[in-house]
Amino acid sequence: MKMILPDERDLHFCTCQYKPKFDSFGNVDLHDLMIQFQNIAGEHVERLGLGEDFKKEKSFYYILCRMKGYFLSSIDENETYTFVTYPTQATSLQLYRYAYIIDSKGNPVFYLIPLWVLMSQETRRLISSKVFREKIKEVLPDIDQVEPLTHEKLTELNIGDMEFHYFSSYVVDSNDIDINQHMNNTVYMKIAQSSCILHPISTFEIDFEKECYLNETIALESYSDSNDYYVIGRKNDGILSFIVKFSSKENF
Repeated sequence: MKMILPDERDLHFCTCQYKPKFDSFGNVDLHDLMIQFQNIAGEHVERLGLGEDFKKEKSFYYILCRMKGYFLSSIDENETYTFVTYPTQATSLQLYRYAYIIDSKGNPVFYLIPLWVLMSQETRRLISSKVFREKIKEVLPDIDQVEPLTHEKLTELNIGDMEFHYFSSYVVDSNDIDINQHMNNTVYMKIAQSSCILHPISTFEIDFEKECYLNETIALESYSDSNDYYVIGRKNDGILSFIVKFSSKENF
């Protein structure tokens, strides 16, 4: 799949204008970027009939389980960008919905690989994606022919025997809670980037391991080497909640 500005009439895609924000190190504000993606993806699933009413009818949630983003070039605060997103057909359990950003000349500057699953509203356990696959096939009959943005498959981040060090904690606030009644996925990135000292960030990855809820305290730990910076969050009982990896490269 080429990263192009799609025809607005093509129901496979959804687009919006993107005005970047930046952190104190000059990196793109990834919390804001993820909010933009969340909003445009939410708009698209509603347009496709796969949104709130469909979730209630079939009694499931969309759960983001991991995500990876690549910056292909630097982002200019004075440039005009377009955010584009589209889904491909799901496998038995996994759903990939891709996203990318192009500049005013049509050049791609960033792309995102998010991996989703479905969770039962009753049991809060993973369920088959069959209801999604059948519905999206009705709306987009040729969805099986839509190419993935990349053939890369996301796998768990391996932190092995890295020696992490505690540096802070975060208490989940009511403003962090989303419609699924847990901390919204964008907040994890806000927490992680606020401690990241890499400049510039060229790629980032995040694994969502365990949901966090209102008033929970998340213990934050970090590890770094020459090019990578990791942040992990642990729940009150010590169980791993999330892993974020930021990477930097020279001449970016």
